Amino acid sequence: MLVMKPKSFFSHRFSLTVEDATGAPPSPSRPAPHTGLERLIDLNLLLMILLIGVPVLAYCIFASSG
Repeated sequence: MLVMKPKSFFSHRFSLTVEDATGAPPSPSRPAPHTGLERLIDLNLLLMILLIGVPVLAYCIFASSG
């Protein structure tokens, strides 16, 4: 990975260095399980889409056709 770093704090001159990317944290092989709050937020989002978004979309379609 090519990294550009200033030579000093207030300097406008930079040095380019090549660093190994192995210092990055490893990505997990399996995603973390959802917590109760995340499931509640997902459920609230789904209900909001179904109860507000779908009727508004249907109204727009029917209002524009007539």
